[in-house]
Order: sequence, then structure tokens, then C-alpha cells
Amino acid sequence: MRVHLVSDSLRYFLEVARTGSIAEASENLHIAASAISRHIARLEQSTGAQLFDRHPRGMVPTEAGRLLADHARRNLLEEDDLLERLRDLHRSGRSLIKVACTEGFAEDFLPVEIARFRDTHPAARVQLTVTDPAAATQAVVTGASDVALTFSLAPAAGIRIAYSCQEPIVALVPEGHPLLDLDAVSLADLRDHPLALMAGGSTLRELVDICCSAEGLHLEPALTSNSSAALIALARRTGMVTLTGLLSSRHLVQDGFRTVALTNPELHRRNLQVHTMAQRALPEPVGAFVDQVVAALGASGLG
Repeated sequence: MRVHLVSDSLRYFLEVARTGSIAEASENLHIAASAISRHIARLEQSTGAQLFDRHPRGMVPTEAGRLLADHARRNLLEEDDLLERLRDLHRSGRSLIKVACTEGFAEDFLPVEIARFRDTHPAARVQLTVTDPAAATQAVVTGASDVALTFSLAPAAGIRIAYSCQEPIVALVPEGHPLLDLDAVSLADLRDHPLALMAGGSTLRELVDICCSAEGLHLEPALTSNSSAALIALARRTGMVTLTGLLSSRHLVQDGFRTVALTNPELHRRNLQVHTMAQRALPEPVGAFVDQVVAALGASGLG
């Protein structure tokens, strides 16, 4: 039987906030809708604040409701952390660390760091989810992940930034390509060469589009994909140029590629960041992993 340290009222409230529906929360929790309504009414009475705006299509948290939801998520995570630590006393510390990241981190950097971490924490389990930048950050905000490694163009709410530095975008050029005769190039210089480029939805593509718009530049990539691994594989086979972040390029320069700096200022605006939930006390294994990742990024020479 699962022990609950956080009140049922907060649990029911958080499920309604997540689903936007008392009926759906009732179905998910196997609790009568009338009981959930009573618990929410008690919370509103005890806090003296309206927690939801009631609409025909569902329940939308008010500003007070959003504040309480943030508090409830932290409490539930800290409850899970405590219960996990108590269970660890009887099973040799088999802690689960939930990591979200964008694809570039998953290609080399994080596998190396996870392997290093397991050398010193062999009982630790790691769940790695690869997703887009916004979803990685949101996973930390909601508690679905403990830590996110991602790229940011603007501040995000509900997170603590454990590490941040600017990561320039560079051209990844196959050996023997004529662009390697230049110390640096601009996006305009790439127009006459076959280009493999990330599709929309990535911070890299967003900055490229901003740069092209500002300069009145039109790029026609030979290939677009939402997978950086696919772009790199095709560039390797065809001799195309592609664009990537400086950190992601590090392991590729030993695999038939070289990097060429890009001179467009807009392509230096992206921040590489490590996110954890704001005001959350991280359990020891998660904190140790975050510290290791931050130290590795700090030693990388990026910032």
C-alpha cells in the first residue's frame, strides 16, 4: 500500500489542474467527482483564494491556482524523494535519476557523463528522455524529469538554472571541402554549397531563420530533418555541410569532420543550460549527477 505524506486535497487539486477536468481527474484517481469537488472547495476556503476559473469546457487554474500547483508539485516530488531514500535503506541505493535533453546532448556528452556517474554510483538507474528544448524544460517544471539539458533563447518560469553559457553554432564541414580553406564563414557563404539543415522547431533553426530574415538572405537546404543524427549521417555520406552547436561538434571532429566558425552574430545568441525545478531540494544522487554534469560543462571551455 502506498503511503501518502501530502494531503489528498493537494493531490486531487493537482490532478484537476493537470487535466483541466474534475471528471477526468475522477476517472484517473478512481475517486468520486463529488469528493474531488468538496476537497477543492475546502482548499479554496482555507486559502481564501479562488483556485480555478470554471468554464463550460473545463477548469483553468487562476494565478493563485498556479502558485498552489507549483507548491504541490514540489511537495509531491519531495515526498517521492523521501520515500525513495527510505526504500534505498533496504535495497543498496538503487536511485532513479530522470534526465531530459535535446538530441545533441544524447549523441555523446550525456552517454559519457552517465557512464562516468555509474562508475562511482553503480546502483544508480538513469532514465534518459530525448525531446525538444521546450519539452525538456517543461518536464522539469512538471516533475516528469529531475534535470534537463537544453538550449534556451529566452528565460523560462518555474526552473532553477544550474548552469548557463553561450554556445555558438558552427558549420560542420567534411574533410576536403573547399570551405575549409576559410577561417570563418557567414550563412551567405553557404548558399553555393549543398546544405543539410535542422527543420523548424529547433533553437538552431530558429536562429538561422532570424538571421536570414534580418539580412534578407534566402537559404535553400538540400535536406531538412528534425534529427541531427540523420543530418550528420547524410553529411558524412554526401559531403554536405550542416550546422551544429560547438559542444555537439567536439566528438565529430575525430570522425571525418572539421568545424568552421560562423560570423553571423545572431548565431551566438543561444544559451546552453542545465535546468532543475525551482526551489526543489534535490535528492543526493540527483544533486551529485547535476554537480558532475555542471563541472564537465564548465571544463569544456564553452563558457
